[in-house]
Amino acid sequence: MDGNRNLGLGELRQLTPQELRQILQLHELYLAREAAGRRAVLAYYDLSSADLSDHDLTGADLTGARLHRAILKNTVLREAKLSTADLRAANLNGADLTGADLRSSCLRGAQLNNAKLPDADMSKLAPIQLAGLEAGATVDDTPRTDLSSVEAHDCDFSGANLSGAAFIRANLTDANLSNADLSGADLRHANITGAVLERANLSGANLCGATLRGAILSNAKLVGAELRGVDVSGAILDRELLASAAAIEDLQGVSLNKLDAKQLQDVLRDHQLWLDSHGKEGKRAVLSDYDLSGCSLSNAKLALGVLARAVLRGADLTRASLAMCDLSLADLRDARLDGADLRGAKLVRAHLAGATLTQANLMPLENVGDRKYDFPANLEGAKLAGADLTAAQLRQAKLASADLSGAMLEHADLRDADLHNANFKDATATRAKFEGAELREVRNLRRR
Repeated sequence: MDGNRNLGLGELRQLTPQELRQILQLHELYLAREAAGRRAVLAYYDLSSADLSDHDLTGADLTGARLHRAILKNTVLREAKLSTADLRAANLNGADLTGADLRSSCLRGAQLNNAKLPDADMSKLAPIQLAGLEAGATVDDTPRTDLSSVEAHDCDFSGANLSGAAFIRANLTDANLSNADLSGADLRHANITGAVLERANLSGANLCGATLRGAILSNAKLVGAELRGVDVSGAILDRELLASAAAIEDLQGVSLNKLDAKQLQDVLRDHQLWLDSHGKEGKRAVLSDYDLSGCSLSNAKLALGVLARAVLRGADLTRASLAMCDLSLADLRDARLDGADLRGAKLVRAHLAGATLTQANLMPLENVGDRKYDFPANLEGAKLAGADLTAAQLRQAKLASADLSGAMLEHADLRDADLHNANFKDATATRAKFEGAELREVRNLRRR
């Protein structure tokens, strides 16, 4: 229902700008432990379209408040009370709602890009026990938390209680949902591309029609989940476990092809002939959706090869020629790519956690074709947590929204690279070069 969801309380009182300003000033003093301070109590007020951006409202009480289209960009709402609040179409980009109480709130169409909601409670309020009813009787007319159609790109929901919440057609691209409780949640047609769902509880959740391309579902619980039409192309998951939770024909991208050693050597030989003859002989290597985990491909000539969504976990690709190779959504966890030629390679949303790329060449492939185009290496949205990129050449590389947490970047060359919204938490970047790099909204970068 698109009206007043504040438990039938009717019209809510609006504050004058002066009244709101005073409440915010007193809350600021309260947080500073000043005697004159007073915690902000804005429960059941109409704050529609109010601009509360950049304010610190830690611990504030906004229970049942109407915040329709409110601007809460970068607002701190840690441990705030927001149960039953109306946050439809609100701007919460970059807001910090760690541990906030958002039970039975409505965030339909809200913006939560880069917001922080770890350990937030977004479950449904408990049924109400009314006096006069028989023992144990309850009235359950409180709505579930509604996050339908939210824009929550790169939002942190880690450890949050999202049980029963509605995420219909939500954009959860690259969101962190690790350890989140999504049991019974409605995620129909949600875009969960590249999201981290490690150890998430999806028991009984409805994921019909959802997109989980490149998502990480390691140790996720899927018992009783509805998975018809789910696209798991390039996702990190236990395929046998997933197949036991849903019929294979209901899923997209779950099956992998296999090659024996001789077949692989034939593919490499035909590809080399294709390269040497400029496409006139041989055959281009197309190994998309193949399981090549643990394969020895050191010094392999796979320039211009197509290995999208291939599983190359633990593979040896040292000094391999992979220029202009399509490795998008490939599983390269723990792979060895030291000294590999990856100029102009496409590694969009590739999984490279724990991989070694020391002295790898990820520079642009220059002067290609009659028009002399330059093709930079593309690692947008790639997951490089804990990867070793010591002395790697990443000049002009596209690394927007890449996860470089815990990566080794000593002496790496990142000049003129696009690092917009990349995460460098706990990364070591001693003597790395960043001159000319795009550092807008970059996270946790410590340069020494």
